[in-house]
This record gives sequence, C-alpha cells and structure tokens, in this order.
Amino acid sequence: MKRKNVNFLLLTVFVLLLATGSRAEAKGIFGGTDLINTPTNRALAQGGYTLGAHIDEHGHGRVQLDFGLVPEFELGAALDLGKNYHDLSARFKYRLIPETKDSFGLALGIQDIGKEHFSPYVVIGHVLSPYNLRWNFGLGGGQLGGIFFGMSKVLNPSEFPQVTLTGEYDASGLNLGAKINLNKGLLLNVGVLDMDHFVVGLTLSN
Repeated sequence: MKRKNVNFLLLTVFVLLLATGSRAEAKGIFGGTDLINTPTNRALAQGGYTLGAHIDEHGHGRVQLDFGLVPEFELGAALDLGKNYHDLSARFKYRLIPETKDSFGLALGIQDIGKEHFSPYVVIGHVLSPYNLRWNFGLGGGQLGGIFFGMSKVLNPSEFPQVTLTGEYDASGLNLGAKINLNKGLLLNVGVLDMDHFVVGLTLSN
C-alpha cells in the first residue's frame, strides 16, 4: 500500500476515534514535544528522549518519559501520582506530514492509553516568520475533547538563560507557562493551569 494511502487511512481512523473519546482526568504536562497540556505537530528524533517530573500546588505529580523510537514516531509513558493513588498510562505520536519552511506539519497520537478513557488527537503546526512564533491547532477527544490551540516564542536575552514562553487553550481552560534553559538538555518548567493553580518541574533531554 502506498504511503499516501496509509496516511489517509490513519487520519480517517483518528477522526473516528475523536468522535468516540470521552473525558478523562490526565493531560500531557510539559511532555518533551508538548506545549504545557497540549501536543504539538513535532516528534522526537529517532533515539531522542525526554524525562520529566512535575508537581502542582495540590501535591499531584507526574513523571513522564518520551522516546523517539523510529523516525516520525514517538512513544511515551506517564505515571500520575497523588496522596492516595498512582496511575500509569502510555502514549504515542506519529508525525504524518513533516513540517517544512513553507507549509505546516501534521501529527496524530493518543494519550492516556491503559486508562479507562483515552485521548486521541490530530494537530497541525508551523512557525510564523519572521517573528519566530510557533503555533499549533488541533482537535482531540477525551480530556482534549474539542478544539485546542497554542503558541510559543523562544527568547534569547544575552543577560539571562534561553526562555520559551507558551500560551495555550487545552479545550477546557487557558494555560500560561515558561520553559527556562538551565543547562544543556535541562529545562525548568513553570506554568499556571486554567489561570488558577501552579505547576513546576524539570525536563531532561539528550
């Protein structure tokens, strides 16, 4: 079967999944190629990984590992932690259409695999030149049920570490965040979820 036919079939299956997904509790918190809660059209390179640990002001935590298994395909696992529970789930993302200088890229994936409900999604994205402003727009099911979108901007001030500022709507609320480059491959992530409560954590990548 030709690649174009396979891509069309995958996209059709995901549109059907979006129509059947129901709401769940988990979202992607600062995953390796995520904004804050929402996925982007980017995927880790083959052999690339990110390991993140985050906690919010209510003591809910998440440890997450994402790995570029093969070209265009990212696989991950997340452990959600609370005072009286722990919940393990898997996730994957496939970059169906790579992004180019002149056109957007498209990816599809599923979060929360292994839980009672899962969150499928399709997302497109690109960089607005000459502003170096990245945008993403997607449609999801489960906790991403509905339309989600976001933007990010990388700042490189000479006096301070590199910072990526992020804003997103995750189908239920507005989130703002920053990823601060502490060292090569080490990020400090801070965010405000639903403009109400704070989350902080670290992400390590190769």
